[in-house]
Amino acid sequence: MGNVKPDILTEYQEQCLLVQYLEAKKIKFSKIAQETFTRDWGTKMKNKLSGLRPGLPDMLIILPKKLLFIEMKRTKGGSVKPDQKEWIEELNKIDNVYAFVAKGYEEAKKIIESLC
Repeated sequence: MGNVKPDILTEYQEQCLLVQYLEAKKIKFSKIAQETFTRDWGTKMKNKLSGLRPGLPDMLIILPKKLLFIEMKRTKGGSVKPDQKEWIEELNKIDNVYAFVAKGYEEAKKIIESLC
């Protein structure tokens, strides 16, 4: 049979699994829409002037008396950018606010369960 590698889910697929989990648990959450890639410089400037900043974590999750931000990554191959690290560090300075990088759905689920 040889060495058959199981498929590694994309960040999008991992995040979709997290969404299903959060919905099943009836936990209030939202994805923070940061995907605004465009070649149009006018749109880029409009986004910047209206407050869009890179690096904000992907998910905002409300837990009992806690606010959680999760930056989702693939289980293998995803890297955290400097602006993402900066956001996570700044968010973690606030009382009852937690920010983490999760490599995949299972890690994100463990983070949430540890804070509940």
